This record gives sequence, C-alpha cells and structure tokens, in this order.
Amino acid sequence: AKKSVRRLSDMKGYFIDEEAWKKMVEEGDPVVYEVYAIEQEEKEGDLNFATTVLYPGKVGNEFFMTKGHYHSKIDRAEVYFALKGRGGMLLQTPEGEARFIEMEPGTIVYVPPYWAHRTINTGEEPFIFLALYPADAGHDYGTIAEKGFSRIVVEEDGKAVVKDNPKWKE
Repeated sequence: AKKSVRRLSDMKGYFIDEEAWKKMVEEGDPVVYEVYAIEQEEKEGDLNFATTVLYPGKVGNEFFMTKGHYHSKIDRAEVYFALKGRGGMLLQTPEGEARFIEMEPGTIVYVPPYWAHRTINTGEEPFIFLALYPADAGHDYGTIAEKGFSRIVVEEDGKAVVKDNPKWKE
C-alpha cells in the first residue's frame, strides 16, 4: 500500500482558529491522519481502496478532519466503511447543501456522485475507515482548499455539533 501522511502543517487554512492551528504546528506539528491506498491503473471499471487512520484531536474546538475532496470525475461515487473509533462524514454539494452522518464501527456511508466529502474524528481514539472508489475517480482537493465546506464540526458541552462555517465561500 502507498502511505500518505498529513500533518497539521499540511492543512493551513482548513481550520477556523488559525491562531490555535499555528501554535499546534509550532509545538510539534501532530499527524492528523494517514492513508494507506491500494490504487489500480486509472481506468474505467476498476476499483481502488484505502484505509485511513484519522487521529483524535482538536484545533481550538474544531475536531481533527481530513482535507476533504470532490472527485476529479465529479460523477463518481464512493463508499466508506467505519472499522474502529467514532466520527462522521460531512457531505456537500457544489452549491453548499451539506449533511453530517455519524459513523461508528459497522457504519457504511454512500457518497453520491457530485458530493464533496470529508471525515471527522469526534471520538477519543483513532477513527479508522475503509474507502472504496472507482479507479478513474481522481481527487479534486483544490476546490475545497479554496472554498472550504459550508459546515464545520466543533465540540460544545462535550458533544459534536455541526455549525455554519464562517469562512465558507460560495
């Protein structure tokens, strides 16, 4: 499997509290998540799969999350299987319609074509999940890096709460 490691420093601009982000990067730059991908040649009809380990943590009160992406071929779907830990999937259309689906071991989430998706660890232990996606789907991280998601997931009174993202750009 091909291993990719995302540290907090790789996620500049993704979290709301930029001061907290900067401080955490300076004080050790923790690993936010690791992806272990088995990828085929990019051809129609084949499947890729990847296991992600998303570590627990928060920047300010915002939970650790993946960068999130659309597919380069935006009409491609994806399926996620939660294996360990607790978290959720934030899904969003290009117009900003969003929904959050809670995940625990055994949860399966279908990501429809045209929806961006990001996973969030809302628990105290690593959140581990398997993703299955078309080999020719590709990843479009740029749109999310530029616009963000219309919602964020933060901790309030010990619970995960979904709120409007003050930095979201339509």
